Amino acid sequence: MTATRFVPCALAAGALLLASASGQATPWQWRDAQGRMVYSDRAPPADVRSSQILRSPVVAQPATGSRSAASSPAEAPSAVEAAASPAKASAGATPTWVERERAFRQRMAEREASEAKQREDSERAASTKRACDEAQREIRNLESGRRVVTLNARGEPEPLDDVQRAQRLKTARSDLGRVCADR
Repeated sequence: MTATRFVPCALAAGALLLASASGQATPWQWRDAQGRMVYSDRAPPADVRSSQILRSPVVAQPATGSRSAASSPAEAPSAVEAAASPAKASAGATPTWVERERAFRQRMAEREASEAKQREDSERAASTKRACDEAQREIRNLESGRRVVTLNARGEPEPLDDVQRAQRLKTARSDLGRVCADR
């Protein structure tokens, strides 16, 4: 993605995050010089009077006077810089929306990996159970004394003699021990 396409996408993603967080309290809320409502996770710029600040975090920083150098808009890191330099972005106490988005994507990737592993484990367990059940069914069938028939190369039925039956029973028992031991 080029830099010119990243900025509009980043702004749109920020607007979506802000809109989706309507049920959550935003740390800072103020009116700017043009009278527009501003919501932010950072302190307002120095030119905003304390009477314009409508909401501040629980542990509020003073609205004027001693502010960190990074809180002024000219020195605040942009979204592109924050994405490029996670160490610089994580220096602030409040995570930026880029950091929150990155953390969200990481949690989603971990969740998908966990769900994929659970699906794989359940499929493996189901396959093992089917193989174990099949081996038990084969043993019951061979031990029942009923006539067992197999198909030859031409597709014609051929009954098993006692030697073949004993050999298949021995194979089925070893399969049962090998497959069902893991269960």
